[in-house]
Amino acid sequence: MSNSNVNTIVVGAGRLGSNIAKKLSNNKNDVVLIDKRKDKIGNVVDFSGFVAVGDATDLGFLEENGVKDAKLVAFMTDDDNTNIFLADVCNEIYRTPEIYIRLKDSRKMKIVSSNVRCICPFDLSLIDFDEQWKR
Repeated sequence: MSNSNVNTIVVGAGRLGSNIAKKLSNNKNDVVLIDKRKDKIGNVVDFSGFVAVGDATDLGFLEENGVKDAKLVAFMTDDDNTNIFLADVCNEIYRTPEIYIRLKDSRKMKIVSSNVRCICPFDLSLIDFDEQWKR
């Protein structure tokens, strides 16, 4: 699949990745949603972008799906180390302008490049929980 006009890649078709891909696609971005599990891709509804089934750690596969020209990449897999590795690749090799990753363990933010934005769902849930207790 040649995606010369793709400006966004989301890796990981779980709830977080799928919702990010849908939101970006609804905002008129050209989006490729990647997951190595075909059943996860098949569960995504109301998504008008492209889908690709494959291993995002295969740089050839990423390049086939537009990573060289991507303006934004979001690595939302359930594996922190994979997300960090892919963020480093996009930062150092492809010079992707905007990079987001999901981290389960927020302590790993220390090893992430400063221009990579981290989303830590567990930490975000604590913020909301703490706010509820203040009332």
